[in-house]
Amino acid sequence: MSTVKEKEILLILDNEGPQTLNDNAQENIVALAKECGLGEQVGIDFYKRLSNIDDIWGDFHRIPKDPTYSSGHTLKVVLPFFKAMGATSQWLYDFSKDSLLVVPNISRVLASLNGKYNVWMISTSYEFFIRAFCDRVEFNFTRARCTFVERFDEIRVTAEEAVRLLRFVKEVAAMPVIEYNEKTGEVIPEHRAYYERFTSFIWETVYNMPVGELLRIVHPVGQAQKREAVEEICREFGVPKTKVMYVGDSQTDVQVVEWLHGEGLTMMFNGKGRVCSLSDIMYIGEDARVIEDIADFFAEKGRQAVIDYYMVPRSVKGRDLLATVTPENIGELEPKSVDKRKKFRGVHIGGLT
Repeated sequence: MSTVKEKEILLILDNEGPQTLNDNAQENIVALAKECGLGEQVGIDFYKRLSNIDDIWGDFHRIPKDPTYSSGHTLKVVLPFFKAMGATSQWLYDFSKDSLLVVPNISRVLASLNGKYNVWMISTSYEFFIRAFCDRVEFNFTRARCTFVERFDEIRVTAEEAVRLLRFVKEVAAMPVIEYNEKTGEVIPEHRAYYERFTSFIWETVYNMPVGELLRIVHPVGQAQKREAVEEICREFGVPKTKVMYVGDSQTDVQVVEWLHGEGLTMMFNGKGRVCSLSDIMYIGEDARVIEDIADFFAEKGRQAVIDYYMVPRSVKGRDLLATVTPENIGELEPKSVDKRKKFRGVHIGGLT
């Protein structure tokens, strides 16, 4: 039986990373590319380049047609290509269900956490995937915020459009991964033509196709929308930031981490990228039980006690590592985390931001 004090703790979990090994959107495009004859490697290469340019578009506000665009909105950009490859809503759910890979012990951890704390899930992932996950672990889907895709089956793509879209997939797969200044978003001179081609095709050509309606009506839970969702949940339950623990792993978690900075506890689970240096603690390992351990510590002792205790990096669950992030150790922690991420989730998914 949980106490009133325990239920005052708001625990918010990202899905892909802390709870599952999947990158569902990437896995969708790879499987579909294989099914439609483009080949698995083309799907891998296309999605890697799309995920990369998504960070430029989102972090540096490069899409005037869509001022809400933020990192993570890859999920709507890729939808017209799903259509061109023959996907349906049922296919997306079935594939999610069949390909689901959960972090060890997450089912038991969620059941236990739900009995003690106010637990929510906020994920950029599609509703198809999050429903499949909730069905598997018996988590209440109404307590999940994710990317809904309305009218996916109704919106049509012509045969001519499909051919054009698939040709572009092959073209992008052959491009270099666009390099840019991570502070300014400025693309290096050698890659500007690729950047312009990519941007123009999506936001001029695809946007104006009938299937481009997906770019206008789908609103992914990207970086900005995750922060907004956390703010809304806090307001709904009257929870101050000091009672919030957030577990994430990537670029789409940056604004949540910044919003909670210095008040709530933020933890990266095999994290990658700039979000790691902004977070309070980093976990490098393969066991969801650590989430409950830290949540219990946080609930009993508060944020500062957790930070102080893990200021000395500690081995947990035998082979795993938990450490408070400092300017002095981030240069060592993040490469270890990225390496674990790739080994745990697979090199193609682990390398994505």
